[in-house]
Amino acid sequence: MKKILAAFAFGILLCLAFPHPSAAETPPDPALAAAIAEIKAVDNHAHPLRALPEGQRDTEWGSLSYHTIETAADPGGQMPLVPFRLRPGSPEYLPIWQELYGVPSGLPAKETVRQVVLSKQRIMREQAGNYPIWVLDKIGIETMLANRVVMDGSLPAPRFRWVPYADALMFPLSRDGMKKARPDLLPSYNALERLLKAHLADLGLVRLPPHLEGYLAAVVTPTMERQKRGGAVAVKFLTAYLRTLDVENPSPEEAKRVYDRYVRGGRPGAGEYKTLQDYLFRYIAREAGRLDLAVHIHTGFGIGLYFDVGGSNPLLLEPVFNDPTLRKTNFFITHGGWPFAKQSASMLFKPNVYTDFSGIAFLNYPRDVSSVLRSWLEVSPDKVLFGTDGFELDPHMPFLNWEEFTCIGTRSARRALALALTEMMHDGEISHEEAVGIARKVLRENAVKLYKLETP
Repeated sequence: MKKILAAFAFGILLCLAFPHPSAAETPPDPALAAAIAEIKAVDNHAHPLRALPEGQRDTEWGSLSYHTIETAADPGGQMPLVPFRLRPGSPEYLPIWQELYGVPSGLPAKETVRQVVLSKQRIMREQAGNYPIWVLDKIGIETMLANRVVMDGSLPAPRFRWVPYADALMFPLSRDGMKKARPDLLPSYNALERLLKAHLADLGLVRLPPHLEGYLAAVVTPTMERQKRGGAVAVKFLTAYLRTLDVENPSPEEAKRVYDRYVRGGRPGAGEYKTLQDYLFRYIAREAGRLDLAVHIHTGFGIGLYFDVGGSNPLLLEPVFNDPTLRKTNFFITHGGWPFAKQSASMLFKPNVYTDFSGIAFLNYPRDVSSVLRSWLEVSPDKVLFGTDGFELDPHMPFLNWEEFTCIGTRSARRALALALTEMMHDGEISHEEAVGIARKVLRENAVKLYKLETP
């Protein structure tokens, strides 16, 4: 912890000594930027933490063990490598800390980090169970879709809406073969096992049904119906962390042969297990459509030294998007599929496919994000949603958590949107009034309509 604090303090010192030069870009239209700043946003994708008593840690924001996924260390071995704009020397942390916690400027570097931690702890004690809502109010977010295993009273509707994970239902058989092939993901496969057992316990079951028909009728569908009753507005697939997004369309008979053979033991071959997974993916997606739940799918870049970026290309999902039996299901290409973000624009021509720019809004600088946004907005401004992907980077870095990522992502997203719309105005594609209307759609109205959200 001391090494991490020292790294951040040194980075802040460099930031103060050598300010980051401003990017060479056409500034956003001032009137448009002002209008965008006033819009109360709906965050389509984030991982907020519950307000727990001091000393307790929330581990239910992700279904996978992100903190155990192997990541690269910097040359000094002090912290994981992160994108350039998020490294310790980034000039973006100081104004974020000042905005959120009132940390004064002009402090020595080490004292700045200490004051951030102390101020955050004080505010969390003062706000208690209201702290997550306090964070949304500070940042200008009206509603946040929370990707989490469970919710609680400190993440209440309508300010927070639940997006539970679906992957545990997709991997019911032995994962021993997968663990052997990807030992770096061993904790994540174990996490899936625990979550599936929790689903069974919630349904009063002690073991999996012996046949696939029973598993679908007694486990998958009731679990999703239970999540819907619990306030879910969508379900989330983290499949790209576990295997590729190449989802084929096997028959029920093919899937049944695999499930019925191995449900009581044995290790299915990789091809056999993929057949069952593919069938379950589409079944879950169909049930989501029936229950009026959107399907969010992680695409593009992910955490980990050996994450398969090519296997997370959203274009791999085109057969799923084209499936006639899935026409009632709305799909989300989360994170815009970056680095395949501009290719994702072609998927927006499909009536049931949407995208958001969560994650890329803090991974990349606004100029780059604005280029991506323009390519989407020129295709379908009604199908682009704002998101932050605010999450806990490291439990040992309380000065850089879901609040900071959400704030950075929101600031960056608003600027990127203003830049994209300004360029479209300058090129005569839209008027100022149309630009403001598109901004309102992206930041809130598209989400309000799609999820039928309650609004003030």
